[in-house]
Amino acid sequence: MTTEDRDIKALPEEKEDEVRQQNGAADGIGAIPRTKDIFGIVWLALCCIFMLTMLASGFNFFPLVGLVLSIVAAVALIARTAKDKPAGLFLWVSGLVIYGGTFLYFLIWGADSFGKRLWWNLVLLLGPVGMAVLFVFLRKFLNGKALKGVACAVLSLMIATTGIYALFMNLRARPVVDRLWEGHDAYLSSVSSKKKGASPNVLVILMDDMAYADISAYSYLTGRTPTINTPNIDSIAENGVMMENFYAASPVCSPSRFAMLTGRYSSRGYLDNVVFPTVTDSDPWSPTHFLDPYQFLFNVDGILGDEVTFAEVLQAAGYDTACIGKWNLGDYGEYLPTNQGFDYFYGSYYVNDMTPYNWVRDTGSGHPEGVTHAEVRTHAENLDQSESTRLFTDEMLSFMTSSVESGNPFLAFYTSPWPHYPIFSDNNDNGKGDTSDDSYIDCIEEFDRELGRILDYLRSTPDEENGGTLYDNTVVIFTSDNGPGREGATGALRGRKNTTFEGGMKVPLIASYPAGGVGGSPNSTVTVTENDGTSRTSPTLRVTSSSMNFDIFTTLISLSGVTNDDGSAFLPSDRIIDGADLAALWRGETDPDASVHDVLFYQKKGKTQAVQMTNVPVETEHGTEYYDFKYYDRVQTENSAFIDQYYVNYLFNLDADPIEGYNVSMVHPDVAEKLAAALDGFRDEMKSNRRGIR
Repeated sequence: MTTEDRDIKALPEEKEDEVRQQNGAADGIGAIPRTKDIFGIVWLALCCIFMLTMLASGFNFFPLVGLVLSIVAAVALIARTAKDKPAGLFLWVSGLVIYGGTFLYFLIWGADSFGKRLWWNLVLLLGPVGMAVLFVFLRKFLNGKALKGVACAVLSLMIATTGIYALFMNLRARPVVDRLWEGHDAYLSSVSSKKKGASPNVLVILMDDMAYADISAYSYLTGRTPTINTPNIDSIAENGVMMENFYAASPVCSPSRFAMLTGRYSSRGYLDNVVFPTVTDSDPWSPTHFLDPYQFLFNVDGILGDEVTFAEVLQAAGYDTACIGKWNLGDYGEYLPTNQGFDYFYGSYYVNDMTPYNWVRDTGSGHPEGVTHAEVRTHAENLDQSESTRLFTDEMLSFMTSSVESGNPFLAFYTSPWPHYPIFSDNNDNGKGDTSDDSYIDCIEEFDRELGRILDYLRSTPDEENGGTLYDNTVVIFTSDNGPGREGATGALRGRKNTTFEGGMKVPLIASYPAGGVGGSPNSTVTVTENDGTSRTSPTLRVTSSSMNFDIFTTLISLSGVTNDDGSAFLPSDRIIDGADLAALWRGETDPDASVHDVLFYQKKGKTQAVQMTNVPVETEHGTEYYDFKYYDRVQTENSAFIDQYYVNYLFNLDADPIEGYNVSMVHPDVAEKLAAALDGFRDEMKSNRRGIR
């Protein structure tokens, strides 16, 4: 017991508490304890180490963790204050260290303009820092019980304002990955010198969550009478191409779209999952802005600007380029469509079930109107999405018409939001308001009818320069970004969206380019059923070879005449391009079952879950036969009744068993071993050279 304590004990009992409270006012709040504050010293040291790590690494999930640490320090201060113990200078300083480090982090690593980074964080810091300063100076103005109660209240406000900072802080930071800007710029500057021959227009139609057998042409393929009539979509296959084994590169949208645009597995761009809104100053506020830092590595918030997209290639080759519909590959900076090769964007950066779901109109630096950005429909206006298909179709027709009038070839990337949930369609006479009878079928059939307006325009408009019609001289591609979500028919394939089973990743692909010979060697027919119930059959080329949507990148470059002297597609040389050129297959110049890939990998959330290997030799009683096999070493069941269970060493013969019903690893252990080795090899590549830098 100290001399001071003995002196206090010597006082009358009624005076003892008063003196202790007065001493607490002098020594407790914000003061250095007389004994060593081991906890406070250790905590401060840890906070300093954390701050330095945050500033050095640049990872955007650290600021949120840091604010949690500052809240822990504030809670400890409350506990000490409530017990009349010295609060501890070290705890107080640790909170300021975190606040200061967070402020410096965004000044150094933030992706927004310096001015915005500065004022945004200053405003958000006023609350918690102000409360921390007030906490220290309270003892100069208050004594005893009043001091304790007010101090605890101030610390509670410090916690509350820190929480507000955590909710509204801007987590948009610069990526900290190996960058490929030099190769990106060098390649695009060389495109014009490689441009040869015709410059067909390009129309790529990408649906959102459409199942393999949702359109009537693929319903016939699965031996079923179509539930949904899609005569206009089906008509693209007339004298065109239908691919029976075409895959999305991911079972969810953003990674699949990345692969399609860049010709690369999405893991090479660290785009492993769906991109969520990052905005923090929007109206309405988006609660999803803090999700990306925890699901993407190295601050990646979308499609990296140093990736080469087919839009950038065609833009460099003299095309007018537009993306109309859904983007979902990032909502700021380098991730925006107008920074990815599109002169013009009209639609939403987000998915139609996200908040916010607003539409914007953007033009890029290459656009005659210069750089513009304007909101054209608010989130509130889009609560009713029944006009979407008509409005997007109008915008598509406007873009194509203006491009044709300018004399330039066009790339029109039509990224429909349908049939992603929530479902809307325009089912009433006045065109707006009553959506109570909307259905999945209505949504797709309405899209098909509106697509008919676009196809009619192309088929009825003469191509003055090349002869024939615009349709004859347009590469038309129709596909989906992944399998179905809540509704949709997979054609008996196993699994759905967000699984790497066939139903989650096998999607329709129909293509046409009459002047370019696409579909020029038909080997089958396609049945087109009109809305009035009549039907007709037309020749089509059915391709059974397995391919993936990153092949569209290479194929479009080839078909648009950006080629090497030997006729092959001119591709970037500084990075791995996974996509193959399908042009020869589509023209019927090679066998429709000819392999364009030895292996295809099925990825989900950045993990490679399965591998497909084509033309694997198997010894049978009839001699050597060749099959396509798919292998999982370990995969979670898609059966919700046994969701905690995993399948191990699963091998499927996709030729004999396309619905993945029967594991044959015990029948073909050598095949399972071969595919397992390929799977391990690709995983090792992703670890050692994830970006695919050559």
